Amino acid sequence: MKTLVLKCPHTPIAASIAIPGSKSYTNRALVMAALATRKSTLTSCSPSRDCEALIAALRLLGATIETPDTATIIIEGTGGHFVPYRGTIDVGPAGTTMRFLTALCAGIPGADIILRGSERMHERPIGALVDTLRASGARIEYLGREGCPPLRITSTAPLRGSGLQIDGTTSSQFLSAILLASPLFEGGLNLSVVGKQVSTSYVDMTLQGMHEFGISPECIDYASIRVSMGQKYSSRAYRVEGDASGASYLWAVAAVSGGRVTVENINPRSAQGDIEFPQLLERMGCAVTHTHDSITLSGPQSLTAIEVDMELMPDTAQTLAVVAAFAHGDTVIRGLQTLRGKETDRIDAVHRELLKIGITSTPGPDYLVVHGGSPHGGQIATYEDHRMAMSFAVCAAAIDDMIIEEPHVVEKSFPNFWNVMTQLGCLCVEQR
Repeated sequence: MKTLVLKCPHTPIAASIAIPGSKSYTNRALVMAALATRKSTLTSCSPSRDCEALIAALRLLGATIETPDTATIIIEGTGGHFVPYRGTIDVGPAGTTMRFLTALCAGIPGADIILRGSERMHERPIGALVDTLRASGARIEYLGREGCPPLRITSTAPLRGSGLQIDGTTSSQFLSAILLASPLFEGGLNLSVVGKQVSTSYVDMTLQGMHEFGISPECIDYASIRVSMGQKYSSRAYRVEGDASGASYLWAVAAVSGGRVTVENINPRSAQGDIEFPQLLERMGCAVTHTHDSITLSGPQSLTAIEVDMELMPDTAQTLAVVAAFAHGDTVIRGLQTLRGKETDRIDAVHRELLKIGITSTPGPDYLVVHGGSPHGGQIATYEDHRMAMSFAVCAAAIDDMIIEEPHVVEKSFPNFWNVMTQLGCLCVEQR
């Protein structure tokens, strides 16, 4: 097993870091550009493994994709006429890629595709999306556990888009997958959401992207969504926003160390829910300033516990839990119902790893209470979850002897993360 030993700088941290492009926006843009006619150029893209997995799959489906550098992707769109691929597509641990491809592949008449992924992927739910696609005419078969990948998709006719329903209580990715694939639905798309739609900020990102690529969806309270017949994506030059989820770790470093970190290439007015993370740290005692394309956070001498609902920013819940370990009092984090179905059960995983650094917490079905104190170093298991590695790495800005197991997991979303931590003064030494 590989580990990474992190060294606390023991000096005030003051740095400016340009954050890579958003994985979420990059994956959405990849789908829309592949469905468009003619050529699109995407810049400032995420270099993550998840995006690489989607690029590889889209190439199998007939899209011509060039990557002249790690931040630029040039796509010759298919106009929605994908190759009827017959074979297996393995997405590894890429959840967004699995969900988006399920909807795309269901709309390819004549294809015979097996979608599979990592062991954990075959435990993650996809039933609500499959149910909706089956109701639209898709032929999808479970090859393992009911309601989870792997899937076999053998659709033979165009999808029907009228009178559809989708369960919104498990994941926003199901609704986003249907929306992104809407040009493949015959007669347009008329969709009702059953139950309260979770993580609506990610739906907002999808709707924004669709507008920017030339489609105008109508969304009423995340309960009724319509895409009128005949709308198609248009090719375009598209610059991907900086990744607010990845930026959260850098702001957290400033918070726990009492230092100052400026994150550049970030849009303070972004539709990304995680853009609100600095405001949570501000409530804990930090100071926040911003320009049109940067946000600076300065940490206080001491942090104060807060109570917060993070339903709209679930990907930064682990980051906040680690910051809360250094705060005075009990931080109550609610709205975490989607975290138990992620790369790992993130509520239980955070609870277990906090104990290793001397911090107790109280987990619940959809919440976590972190009892702040004085953390010490420890060896952290990452559960094949990139966000476990990056969130606990934040501790190294303030304490010694932090060891991260299987550090390569960060490649899923932030391949350059350990280099960035070294720039912040937390020297990273790999061991076997």
